[in-house]
Amino acid sequence: MKRAFTLIELLVVIAIIAILAAILFPVFAQAKLAAKKSQGLAQAKQIGTASQIYLQDYDDVYFPYRVNGTNPDYVKVTNSRGAAFADSVFGSSARTRIFFNQLLAPYIKNDDLWKAPTNPIAWVGYDPTGASTDTAAYRSYGGQNSYGVNNYMFTPSDPSMSATAVENVSNTIMLVDASYYNVLPRGVCILKSQTFDPTSSTYPYYWKSLGNSTYFRSSGPPSDAEAEKLIQARYNGQLNVVRADTSAKSFDWKKVVNDAPTTTYTESMWDPFKAGCK
Repeated sequence: MKRAFTLIELLVVIAIIAILAAILFPVFAQAKLAAKKSQGLAQAKQIGTASQIYLQDYDDVYFPYRVNGTNPDYVKVTNSRGAAFADSVFGSSARTRIFFNQLLAPYIKNDDLWKAPTNPIAWVGYDPTGASTDTAAYRSYGGQNSYGVNNYMFTPSDPSMSATAVENVSNTIMLVDASYYNVLPRGVCILKSQTFDPTSSTYPYYWKSLGNSTYFRSSGPPSDAEAEKLIQARYNGQLNVVRADTSAKSFDWKKVVNDAPTTTYTESMWDPFKAGCK
């Protein structure tokens, strides 16, 4: 006759299973995050490829980060759901602007490329699912909330930049993991040969929209510590970057956030001219 398990033996087995689970679950979680990071980098590379085709079509001039015009997604949602629904989803400013992801749409086709796999509130266009706030303007302004362009390259005061004007395209950020459509490093300045003044308004805090951090949110801006934690949450301390040569690479978050130019430091990845600050 087979002997049944004693209570002590059963508890030992349960304890062993619990120990194995405690060891293996973090490993599985890390493997899952690594897979999402690889997926995100692959998406960044595809955005880079689309940008390269755009450059070829427009005589090596980069796309603007936004232009004035009727937002195509606003037209789409108005036609499909009615003006009342469109008014509840689209902020008034977003209705009259076309954003860079929409300008690249003919070269990308798939909106899902603009949704970072580890962004818990990823959305594109007028899709309110998982939006960062219940305020209409935040659901649509910027067209998407998983990537931001380098505000030093794509400024509100200067025309679109030519690729030939970028001093070192392989060491210049064009686009990066973010939760707002244009971003800057911590410690901004006015660059030489540029009229854009990022030291005014809210620009000095645009670094707080890198990664999964969101400066513009209904609950108010995050503290420095909270922003740093949320930035690291995108890919476990890494941020995917599309450089001005349209190649993509993953960088440590501190390198991206703190690589601001100064009057003496001219090799910043954010500075397209590599000339430093005024």
